[in-house]
Amino acid sequence: MDQHAPYRIDGIFDAALYRQRTQRSEVFLGLDRAQMQVSQGKIAQATVGIAGLGGVGGGVAMLLARLGVRHLKIADPDAFDISNINRQLGASAATVGQSKARVIAEMIHETTPDVTLDVYPAGLSVANAPDFVADCDLLIDCIDFYTIAERYALHKAFRTNGRCKGCLSSKMVGYGANLYLFTPDGLTLEDFYGIAPDAEIDAALSDRLVRLQAAVLPRFPDLPVIYEWMQENDAAPMMAVAPPLTHYLIGSRAALMLAGLDHPPFCAELPPMPHYLWIDATRMQCEVYQFDGNFANQGEFERHFGDAQPG
Repeated sequence: MDQHAPYRIDGIFDAALYRQRTQRSEVFLGLDRAQMQVSQGKIAQATVGIAGLGGVGGGVAMLLARLGVRHLKIADPDAFDISNINRQLGASAATVGQSKARVIAEMIHETTPDVTLDVYPAGLSVANAPDFVADCDLLIDCIDFYTIAERYALHKAFRTNGRCKGCLSSKMVGYGANLYLFTPDGLTLEDFYGIAPDAEIDAALSDRLVRLQAAVLPRFPDLPVIYEWMQENDAAPMMAVAPPLTHYLIGSRAALMLAGLDHPPFCAELPPMPHYLWIDATRMQCEVYQFDGNFANQGEFERHFGDAQPG
């Protein structure tokens, strides 16, 4: 048996159990009981694809299963390592070295056995992107932002899908996180990036990608300190408390979109790319910005700390 081949875990549906486990959130899915049940039915019948199961994707997958989505497609090629324990669902001393996709699939199946899971332990690839997207009503893009070719393939398949309501993504920086939406007929990821799919990721390109998708600087430390850390560790720093914020942002908007409530008078519309929502605990801020290749708050560190030295 090919350990990297996609496989399915069939959900076993029990209507009474499903009703009992989803009824508390159903209350907030409509104006009256009839609309609540219709909305929950739409969520139950939806198929959602989550590409990438790291600090963002794993938690979102579990959240959507708890919400009542009964068909999830999940993909990630990586295995857990020790550094993942600070933030990723499924990461523990016992799962280091194990497939993220397989561990999270088993966790979801154990928690919500009525959810059918299509599992891609080799991750999302240029070759399998059309199959992954094929029957999805909504996509969640949690692939690392410097993984260009695979993200392009995901978004191309999304735009030609014909049934996807949108593609949501979120990035965390420091104590904050953003939320942004690609629409089938809106700005494409390829045009947004303007980068060849086989481009070599050097320091200049890495900086550009950060500015395009993680464009609000943390209040501290200073940016050069962050970049120095990234070069030393060949990784991005992630605050352990931030991932739940990304789960909330994606999960809330996904619930509204799947239920058909993502517009007035039910809620404010999320403006599509290149706009994005930013929420930050250090600023007590929630604001809409626009990606333009620059940091939205350049000089944040200097405004607050000047020449003062921490210590």
